[in-house]
Amino acid sequence: MKRLFLIATALISLLLIAGCSIFENAPLPTLDQNMIQTYAAGTVAARSTFSALETVIAILTAQPGQLTTQPDQPTVQPSLQPNVITATSRPPTSTLFPSATTVVLPSATASNTPVPATATASIPCEWAHFSADVTIPDGTSIAPQAAFTKTWRLLNRGSCTWTTGYTVVFVSGEAMSGPASVAFTKSVKPGETIDLSVNLVAPTAAGSYTGYYQLKDANGATFGTGIDGSGKFYVKINVAVPTLTDLHIANQPCNAIWKSSTGPVACPSTSYNFANGSVNMTNAPKLEGGYTDNEATIIMIPSNGTGGEISGRFPSLVIKSGDHFTAVTGFMDSYTKGNVMFMLNYSIDGGADQNLKTWTKTYDKKFVRIDVDLSSLAGKNVQLVLKVLNNDGSSTDDVAFWMAPTIVR
Repeated sequence: MKRLFLIATALISLLLIAGCSIFENAPLPTLDQNMIQTYAAGTVAARSTFSALETVIAILTAQPGQLTTQPDQPTVQPSLQPNVITATSRPPTSTLFPSATTVVLPSATASNTPVPATATASIPCEWAHFSADVTIPDGTSIAPQAAFTKTWRLLNRGSCTWTTGYTVVFVSGEAMSGPASVAFTKSVKPGETIDLSVNLVAPTAAGSYTGYYQLKDANGATFGTGIDGSGKFYVKINVAVPTLTDLHIANQPCNAIWKSSTGPVACPSTSYNFANGSVNMTNAPKLEGGYTDNEATIIMIPSNGTGGEISGRFPSLVIKSGDHFTAVTGFMDSYTKGNVMFMLNYSIDGGADQNLKTWTKTYDKKFVRIDVDLSSLAGKNVQLVLKVLNNDGSSTDDVAFWMAPTIVR
């Protein structure tokens, strides 16, 4: 028995020496997650090994009669082979202690905090963009007291639809006898354009004039153009007394001052207007009877009602001896109920109008050619006036024309 105790003691000593040798010679591992798990496993294995050795010692040193077996347990068979713990080497450049900087590793658990979406710029509800001057570009020369129509093309670049409850409103500058507001004639969805017009009259005095406008929504809030939607669009003209530089006066009809019995008439008018009168131009007139020509032609419609008329007063010209005024007059094709009086008048140095020639015309599929000698006015500063009156108190079908009105010199 004593011999067995000595053998057991020797075995324990050898194992302890081997274990110490292993841990003394093994380099210390880096303190990462995998290494910590390795040490934990080694610790469990070591505890198992020492437990097994204690059992062996107890068996070897037991006195006879002390080693018994429980009825329901197997006899313990000691294992004479100890568990060997193998240490993982650490990299040569590793250090035993962590640096002073603390590194916080991200949690493997997904965060429930929502990630904010990338911010996007919102489009204002009311926002306009100026696209073009449809009529009267900036700096256009207009005769004093001449009526004209200014038309802008605007794009709806906002997010709200412009309805017929919206208006274009005058906000500052020179009003030029224009209305305070003009209602939209149709709805305009975002991304669509609209042509907006105001009827104006040039001031009497020469100079430069500008009128500024914005839009107003159905709730009465004004808005406009520009980066922040507060900008203005405008009309800018130069008022100057024109001169008759072209003897073919149909080539410069809007240098004349146009008016009817109801007030100033814009040149060119936006459409045929049988109520208030209008003036338009064409270079391809289809005349009564179906004949088509290629001469510049002025189309005049007198205002409706008794005494309804329309006239155009052209810039002054010093008449020379031998000058003649020529033109072809009549109705545009298909206006079969036309019935008007044509008049060629003149004014000397801005004085009262006087008549040179008058003739009546009904729709009969024929034209009237006129040739008036102006020699009696030689040396005079003369303004010629073309005039059309309705003959029966109604302007229905009174779509009259002056084709190629010219001062022949």
